[in-house]
Amino acid sequence: MIYSVLPEREPFSAYSGGAISRDVANLMRIDPRRIVVCHSADDTWGFSPDRILVIPELYRYGGIKGRKFLPWLIHGPLLRYMFRPLISRLGAGDVVWCHSQPYFAAALRRPIILKRAKLICHYHNTLSCVGRRSIYRRFSADAVIFVSDFVRKDALSLVPTLSNTTVIYNGADDTLFHPVSAGYVRVNPIPKILYVGRLNPVKGVHVLLEAMRLLQERKVNVLCKVVGAPFFGGSKVTDYAERLLKSRPSNVEFQGFRIQTEIAEEYRAADIYCCPSIWQEPFGNVNIEAMGCGIPVVATRVGGIPEIAAEGGIVLVEPNSAVEMADALQKLVEDGKLRADIGMKGLRSFQRNFTWTVINGQCQEVLNRMKTDVG
Repeated sequence: MIYSVLPEREPFSAYSGGAISRDVANLMRIDPRRIVVCHSADDTWGFSPDRILVIPELYRYGGIKGRKFLPWLIHGPLLRYMFRPLISRLGAGDVVWCHSQPYFAAALRRPIILKRAKLICHYHNTLSCVGRRSIYRRFSADAVIFVSDFVRKDALSLVPTLSNTTVIYNGADDTLFHPVSAGYVRVNPIPKILYVGRLNPVKGVHVLLEAMRLLQERKVNVLCKVVGAPFFGGSKVTDYAERLLKSRPSNVEFQGFRIQTEIAEEYRAADIYCCPSIWQEPFGNVNIEAMGCGIPVVATRVGGIPEIAAEGGIVLVEPNSAVEMADALQKLVEDGKLRADIGMKGLRSFQRNFTWTVINGQCQEVLNRMKTDVG
């Protein structure tokens, strides 16, 4: 079996879970050997209880870890105690697939070896974001996966001794994120620009709003829809989100939180997608979701996004430049053929590189290299 271990505070939920929950669920649909390990779960992903191992103590561990430093003499045994339900299940050839949690990997490495199982560490963020550098000296993994070469290079600059590394990009569900039906012609009297994501300063929504203000001043007839909330599930409001609402120009509408099926429809109803991120995005799933729906993307040249753009579908601009973003958006708004050409290149790239069938195949290659005998 393959036990996919979520970070301690991430629920396994289509509604309140994060990106890792979504990625694990998509791989579970393809590979019946996968079981998720998490602090809590609901039925929104549609899996039977026998494919979900709930360890409630993980959530409480997250609170302890966040409040104070735990010496490893306490930290390691505490984690092994909490993970007893998982350790007791392990057999020869099984795989523990830890997502963005080096502390779990360090604590579980010895029991995994004793059970003749394997350990995979899968990093969805830079190492400095998920653990102290010293933790990586406490264990070695049978395979280390990064969501982009940007994250891999950053990791090797911090921990040069990492071995067995590979890059596997994130995927998107091509049964959900796909173009409109054949023969359908999108007719938006006013072209629509779409943003999907959290309302967080690092996501650069304020830069997009300034770009929309510039387009309004240039008398470019266009509408921008902002879909998202400060947190997954959309239940909380922040000062930043309130400032965005108060400062938005009249050509911007805020739509609030949406579930994945609703988001897919938003992509298909849009003419252009914009990803204005100003931090070093480890990957940037929204870009491939838009590409899967056949619409062109304007995105900032940060983190792993240029890797997504390697085969087309994305117009890259510098981060924090409302002028450059407005220029790129205006060009696409005013040239329907260019929109169609870039959108088609993005769709082809998505189908070649970013579907979950493709990603699962790459995961299987990692397992094959480890010569596992997963039952």
